[in-house]
Amino acid sequence: MEIIWTILHFMVLGISLAAPVGPINLEMIKRGISSGFFASWLVGLGGMTADIIFLLIILIGLAPYLQIELVELCMYGVGGGLLLYLGITTIYGSFTKRKILELGQPIQRNSFLVGFSIAAFNPINFVFWFGIFGSSIQSLSEKSWIIALVGCLSLLLGIFLWNLNIAFTVHFARAFIKEKILKAVNLGAGIFLTVSAFPFLSKFLNLIL
Repeated sequence: MEIIWTILHFMVLGISLAAPVGPINLEMIKRGISSGFFASWLVGLGGMTADIIFLLIILIGLAPYLQIELVELCMYGVGGGLLLYLGITTIYGSFTKRKILELGQPIQRNSFLVGFSIAAFNPINFVFWFGIFGSSIQSLSEKSWIIALVGCLSLLLGIFLWNLNIAFTVHFARAFIKEKILKAVNLGAGIFLTVSAFPFLSKFLNLIL
């Protein structure tokens, strides 16, 4: 009974972690609109790969070594710079004469790397894994490593299902949405990504000044 409860609890936690509108979701939507299912899915897969690496770091006990000022500095600098770059290029693409659905193929090549980078250098993601989730796994591992492992896998399953949902939904919905609406969605995503970069860059500047 405890295992079933753990599976349900952490699966819902995974969905709850992945569901809020954030850089990963917006990048999945943006690439799903322009390039279809696989480009969107690769962003989510890249993000999940970073999550798995964070999880392994927690499980083997290396988390304290990453919670130092130099790592925090890199996290805010690279994360903020990446979001700013993605935001500006997305906004620029929204004003080009080319149709969104014609932007497709080139954007697929780096989808996995972009998804991985957003998740790996997102300070909010970092805080979740090494703060909130890290303490949860620690308490579970004191009871049983099997329960802790089930919890980890269930969390990843929840994230996986949500990413799959976004990729499928955007892929099938884009054929029914007019070009102007697609560009408006793209523009909105670009603005959100750009705005999201400023708190990280501000924190980065505060750390180096």
